[in-house]
Amino acid sequence: MDGREAALQQIAALARTHGLSAVDIEQAIGRPSAGTREGRGHSVLVRALGFLGGTFVFAGIAVFIAIQWDSMNSAGRVVATLGSGLASLALGLLATRDPRFDKAATPLLLVATVLEPTGFLVAFDEFGTGGDWHWASLITSGVMAAQFGLIFGALRRSTPLFVAMAFVVLFTGTVLDQLDVDGNVIALVLGASMLLAAIGIGRTEHRDITPPWYLFGAFACLAGLFDIVKRSPGEVLFLGAAAGFVYLSVVVHSRTLLVASTLGILAYTGWFTGEHFADSIGWPLALIAFGIFMIGLSALAFRIDRDYVRRAAG
Repeated sequence: MDGREAALQQIAALARTHGLSAVDIEQAIGRPSAGTREGRGHSVLVRALGFLGGTFVFAGIAVFIAIQWDSMNSAGRVVATLGSGLASLALGLLATRDPRFDKAATPLLLVATVLEPTGFLVAFDEFGTGGDWHWASLITSGVMAAQFGLIFGALRRSTPLFVAMAFVVLFTGTVLDQLDVDGNVIALVLGASMLLAAIGIGRTEHRDITPPWYLFGAFACLAGLFDIVKRSPGEVLFLGAAAGFVYLSVVVHSRTLLVASTLGILAYTGWFTGEHFADSIGWPLALIAFGIFMIGLSALAFRIDRDYVRRAAG
């Protein structure tokens, strides 16, 4: 008999002696001690105060820069923005090397995500000679995408991956706009790219960052497609794409994609009824039919989420 079985027999003997049930034992095991509860509350308080303190420090620096902005020369403005961003980046990378400061790494990297591009744009504005704004956007987004791509390759953390994806999307959109590609086509391409990237990331341990990309990707893709096929026989393609996204949400187990595709179908239905039934006797009936359709579609979306998305994810 090993130690585990002996311990279980002792617990069973004590339970029979004192008339304890399995529920009593389960509650006693799952119930945190007073010291644990006190320690947990202290930890939450310390963390909340730390976040508030960091927020006030960052806000104070921002207000100080804003107040002194007009009195700064060009170099000072670049140092105040780009320099602060590089300092935040360096501190964030150092924080990842020490477990004691690991939780500070993500906020510092996010601060660098805001300040560094601002510093690049300030440098272009202060020292540039004018010209096409696309080049400033391309250089800024390209450098930021490469920088956080390298950081992700070294750290394998979700935050650098999310930031790198955001700047890749910005870089791609700027390139397409500079090539005079139609705005609807740009939205369609970027939306489809974000969806494909989210599907790929969803198969890795970084799947927690996929909901925003599913949301923005679906909205951009559906909006671009709608403007392309609007008031043409191709409108059925929009409904087909939205229905396809509903099916895709089940395959990839994404509740966000399900919500986005359902909202797309509802938005198209509302636009269609207003376009073809407004100022006619059938408009009230169309509103009633649209309301019933919304209720039915919401119930269907709930059942899909309950029976397929949640169950498959679980």
